[in-house]
Amino acid sequence: MLYLQKFIAAWLLPPGCIIAVLALLCCYCFVKRSRLRYVLTAVTLALYLFATLPVAGLLLQGLERQYVPPVSVHSTGKVDAIVVLGGGAVSNVPDISGREALSAISMNRLITGLRLQKRLDVPIIISGGQVFADSGTEAAIAEKVLLELGVPAEQIFTDTEARNTTENAANVAALCRKKNWHNIVLVTSAFHMPRSMLNFADRGLDVVPFSCDYQLSGQMQLSIFSFVPQGFALELSAIALKEYLGILALKIL
Repeated sequence: MLYLQKFIAAWLLPPGCIIAVLALLCCYCFVKRSRLRYVLTAVTLALYLFATLPVAGLLLQGLERQYVPPVSVHSTGKVDAIVVLGGGAVSNVPDISGREALSAISMNRLITGLRLQKRLDVPIIISGGQVFADSGTEAAIAEKVLLELGVPAEQIFTDTEARNTTENAANVAALCRKKNWHNIVLVTSAFHMPRSMLNFADRGLDVVPFSCDYQLSGQMQLSIFSFVPQGFALELSAIALKEYLGILALKIL
């Protein structure tokens, strides 16, 4: 009964209900021989595919599997600093230490960076500014979290100006040149690492990628429910497509 409820709910809630309505419109257009029937069918099929886990997983794992973290943090060689890239923050929300909070993605990255910092005992750089008027300043919020968790203030460095990955790389490279640091461990979400590495290329730094914040299991178990449209899968597809377009833009430009 539980699985039947989930199956029905998936088609009653977006994006399932939207796809169902579009499918009915496709049938109507074919009956009426409308000129829009092929375009509408293509749109409906694309929306359905992107909203299923097999397609979303294929897209996302194509990114997440490109860089595997070192087996041991001590196998990274000489490390001058750990760099953690921001992944979003929100303002004017209750938090233990104020009215700003990191997004789940940002917190996953930060906790990984913190664990590495505890093991390697090197400075940690947090890069991420305020992107929109209603978003928090990522690096500033992360600094408060690190201080509360016992990281010495002299080992925390923040870049509060970067608004995207390109600015992350440029600002971190400038700080590292100033501090005469050359070897860094780069921490970011696994799906974001390929684009990050492209941005950090040719910055004069020896970068060791340390992926985290995996969105899907490394071995997905497919079932009939995997082919039912899900908002979660559609969101993952959107994330993956954004990364692929960003990578394509970097390679072209």
